[in-house]
Amino acid sequence: MWAVTRLLGGSGPLLSQASRFFSLGSSSLARSCMPQPKNTDRWTQKRAQFGVYDNIGILGDFKAHPKQLIVGPNWLRGWRGNELQRCIRKRNMIGSRMFYEERHNLNKRIRFLYKRFNRYGKHR
Repeated sequence: MWAVTRLLGGSGPLLSQASRFFSLGSSSLARSCMPQPKNTDRWTQKRAQFGVYDNIGILGDFKAHPKQLIVGPNWLRGWRGNELQRCIRKRNMIGSRMFYEERHNLNKRIRFLYKRFNRYGKHR
């Protein structure tokens, strides 16, 4: 940089100001561009009941598993999976006892989800 200054006739301060690509007074601009912090609700039902069944083994002498305390349909108790897997599991477990129209709608949903999963699934 000093060689360029000597070529231009020793105009050091002028050259340093001309070669600057940024403004020194941009700190207020950077603060206004930062996103505001999210206002999250810390007492949603999921957050409030996190770890509720962790003490079942300690207090209940390890006789009941938390999976047994979950209320809901029998094809969903203590089971995880996506919507396609859930519908297939429901059809396998109670499909023979379902009404005709309800089973027909479930089969249509399975066909749709199967096609969609094969086209846009994470495995692609």
